[in-house]
Order: sequence, then structure tokens, then C-alpha cells
Amino acid sequence: MVFFENLLNYKPGGLHPVHIGDTFAEGRYEVIDKLGHGCSSTIWLVRDSTTANYVSLKIIEACRSESPSEFAVLKHLEATYDAEDEGSQYVVRMLDHFVHEGPNGAHLCIVQELLGPSLTLDLERFYDSALPSETASRLVGQLVLAVDYLHKRGVAHGDLHTGNILLCIPSTLNFDFGSPITDNRRLPTTPTPHMPKYLVIPLVRRFTNSFIWSCMLKPQIKLCDFSESYMASMTTPPRLACPHILRPPEGILTQLPHATLALDIWALAVVMYQILTNGELLFFQFDDYILEAITLTLGKFPEPLWSSWSNRAEFFDDDGNPVHRPGQSDTASMTSLSEKAEGRTDDKQENAALAAMLEMMLRYDAESRSSSSDLVQCEWIVEYCRPYMGDDVILPEERTKVVYLTEKESCARNT
Repeated sequence: MVFFENLLNYKPGGLHPVHIGDTFAEGRYEVIDKLGHGCSSTIWLVRDSTTANYVSLKIIEACRSESPSEFAVLKHLEATYDAEDEGSQYVVRMLDHFVHEGPNGAHLCIVQELLGPSLTLDLERFYDSALPSETASRLVGQLVLAVDYLHKRGVAHGDLHTGNILLCIPSTLNFDFGSPITDNRRLPTTPTPHMPKYLVIPLVRRFTNSFIWSCMLKPQIKLCDFSESYMASMTTPPRLACPHILRPPEGILTQLPHATLALDIWALAVVMYQILTNGELLFFQFDDYILEAITLTLGKFPEPLWSSWSNRAEFFDDDGNPVHRPGQSDTASMTSLSEKAEGRTDDKQENAALAAMLEMMLRYDAESRSSSSDLVQCEWIVEYCRPYMGDDVILPEERTKVVYLTEKESCARNT
């Protein structure tokens, strides 16, 4: 578990050293605590003295502040903001921005609304229980609307995973987490202006279970982090960097130059399934096992992708049939999307509608994958998500206990 940013990034051109009580933008924003960090930024809880509100301050590395693609996306989203579009409420907004000069250079600073824990944190904390079906459907419906809002504005998010899906903090909820917790044991004994005097354990790792639970009672999400996003107007777009578990075969076996709308749709299907089942659709650590899982679910890839998979013969014959692998007691078996959707509810029609939607999203031909606007209108979203997306809906609070079987127990149950 990584609590802190990489100390090697505190150098000229790197991260800006921040301390509790520091102020930015001529004293407007005062640092209260640390929210977290990314690969090239730190994120802080600050108080806006102009509005007396708490907001989020993202401070980007100096070397990435000169041509920040994320800033371009956020500016575009502000220029095209449409409050009448229901998807707008599920995408994070930029409230302010400025440049701050520090010992490591000039840093772009982005102020955004304060949000709560990510869905990743919820899945980690409550890994042994599944969300109520109605709550999961509500979350997925919101996520589809968020992606559709971006796609209608020509933005491919490029990094759709549960860590970039944040929960709103209910207005009635007290989020006083006490004093910041600092740690200076990892810092050099000799002070340097390029490094902070201490590190701060991020609030996201100090959220209590009850706080996360409260945010999930009637959840509203915000899709965030546009550092990997792509727009056609970009002359030097960020390279594709999303986890391989979220990529279609062409994103694993070929070098895609940047994010695309079609890649977003594939990743969206994987994340949706994870939310709905508290599990993974195609989730494995290594490329070969990701590709194996895809093939076992969707069948043989089209050429030239099939032939470009260098280790394919270890898993499948030329026709796409699983082969027996040394060290395994059984040969892997094919499992269709319909079969994967069967266990979610007792409603066969709902499960069939879910499988049909996933099939549209997980097509090998990127051009024939469903568009986000098609998803908004599809049967499963309209009939099985929309009823749970209103502000006045009452959702069940009790989660379903998940029992994880060992491989031996699973085999015994299936015989």
C-alpha cells in the first residue's frame, strides 16, 4: 500500500514541497490536509478564504506544467459546460487555476470541488460483501451518463477505472477527520529546499469505514482525472497508459498512440461488471492471462491480432480452442457473457439485457462497438438503472455477503 508520493520526484522540475498551513493564490487557499497523490501531482484539501468552502487543490509537477493535457481538457469542458445535460453532474469541474512559483519551478495548480473516497477504496474495504443490486445499478447508470457527457464533447477519458470514480460527500455529513498525520522518517537528514520537511498521510487512507458507508447510502459519483485523456485538437496527446486489464486486444497487442472513444467503451464494460458483481470481467495481472480470459469469454481474436499474440499456442490451438497446460488439472473452459451475467439477479430478462449490452461494448471490431449515446438508450440502462437514479429513491442498505471459494472448493461445487 503506497501512502506517499515518490521522494525522488521532489527535485527541480518535479513536485512542489507543500506543508500544512501553506497558502496559494495570494493567500486565497490555505492547506488543511493532504488528500492524495498521482504519478505527477499531489492533491491537497484547502480552504477557500473567498467562499469559506473546502476544495481540492491539485499541484502538478513543474516539468508537466508547461504543456498540461489535463488542463486543456478541463478548459474545454468548462467552455462546453451544459448544466441541462444530466451527465454534467457526474463529471468533476474545475473551479479555478493558477501558476505557483516554487523551489522546483513553476507549477500549474488546479482547484476542483472536494470529493470523497473512490469506488476502489469502497471495493477494498468491503471486499467481502457486494453492493445491493439497486445501488450498483445506480452507480453504473451515473457512470454511463458521465462517459456519454465526455464523448459528446469529443473527449476520450483514457483511464476509466474505479480509482478515478469518486463519491460525493453528502451535504449533511460531517467530514472532520482531525489533525493531519505527518511523517518525516523517510526524508533525508539534511534539509533541502527541494523537499518538504515532512510527508503527510493522505486523507483517503484515513477515511473511516462508516464515512465510506455513509457516502454509499445514496451515492453520486464524479468521474475525474483527465491526465490520460484525448481530444482530436491535441497536437501532442498523452500516450496511452491505462492498465492493460482495461484494454481491448488491440490495446495490448499493438501500440495505440492515445486514448480513443472505442477504448473507453471497452474499459467501461469491464468497470461496470466490476461494480455490479464486486468482481472482475477480464481481470488478471499479466497480459497472457488477460488475453486468455478475453478469448475464453468472447472467442478467437480476428487477424492480425490472433497471430500477433506470441504466446497464444500455450493457451489455445489455431481455431481458438483451449489447450491443456502442464501443471493444470483441467483444461480451461469457455464462458459466455450470458453465463457471466446469469448469477447477478434472479431476473432472467434483466440478466439477458445486461449480457446484450456488454456484447455491444466488447466487440473486437472497435468501429462496431456501441457508442455512449447508444448505451444511454439501451434496455438495461433504461429499465434497470433509471429507476434507481433519482434523488428521492430509497435504496437498501444491507450488503450481500460474498463467499470466496478456494480452487478445490470451486471444482467440487462444479462437479
